[in-house]
Amino acid sequence: MPNTRLNITLPTPIVDDIKSLYGQRGVSQFLEEAAREKLEAVKKKAYKGLIEGYQSTAEETKEVLKRFEAAATEDRDV
Repeated sequence: MPNTRLNITLPTPIVDDIKSLYGQRGVSQFLEEAAREKLEAVKKKAYKGLIEGYQSTAEETKEVLKRFEAAATEDRDV
């Protein structure tokens, strides 16, 4: 996967804590992992809302489709 170089600003105490736990070269890896976790949570929340929205209208959609199917398949005198 290609990488993009960024120039970011973080509070010094946060950077110091990351470096003390992961080393000088572990900052990028830590930030990547943190970003992945946050993105996963945000996407999960967004998808959950969409799924709930679709589920809340599912019965109504089924009824509309049944009426459409009945109208489309009935014999007609033309």
